[in-house]
Amino acid sequence: MVNVIQQFESAFTCDEFPHAMFYEFEIGLRFELGGEEVSTSRPIKRFIQAFERADAVSSELFEKSKSLWLLSSSYSDDLPKKKRLKPFKLCGIRSASFRYLGATPQQDENQSKELGSDLYRHWDAAELDGRDRLREVLWLALGSELGVRPTVQAKIYIVDFERNIALHPYDDRGMDVVSMDKNISPTCMRPINHGCSNTTSHV
Repeated sequence: MVNVIQQFESAFTCDEFPHAMFYEFEIGLRFELGGEEVSTSRPIKRFIQAFERADAVSSELFEKSKSLWLLSSSYSDDLPKKKRLKPFKLCGIRSASFRYLGATPQQDENQSKELGSDLYRHWDAAELDGRDRLREVLWLALGSELGVRPTVQAKIYIVDFERNIALHPYDDRGMDVVSMDKNISPTCMRPINHGCSNTTSHV
């Protein structure tokens, strides 16, 4: 059985992915997906554009990947919510396919004061078994702020542990790609445009 935690720590040398991970890794790209030219008053059009851009970038980025993992993080108290993985069933990924990796305390003072408990970030992982699964997961991630359904409230990361690459579609606004391998930058971490109106890089 693959030890996901061990692979994660080996590939990315951190306990968990930071929230704005583009700024936390030396090698990274940030893609603008929705763009300023399509406002949120046209949510369907904006979503279609964001999805097509994310799909094109992820397709090229992971073209040579032999194995991809979905890492999902959700927030709760010290116990994870039972239905946190339910939306992934719509992608053909059953809850039994996930491995619960554990939780990391977030030290959120507002949470502690309001609810009387600490806030934790709970992590689950599942191996993706095909390109179609990746496209469906992208859909779940990008529609949350636009009211496009189905969606998921968890933060989603697509990871190739062998090549030390991680992709994080945070919502319709954009998507981050990071790597720990400096040798990968000339080929896979170059600015892939695909119609993205703005691509920021610190490769």
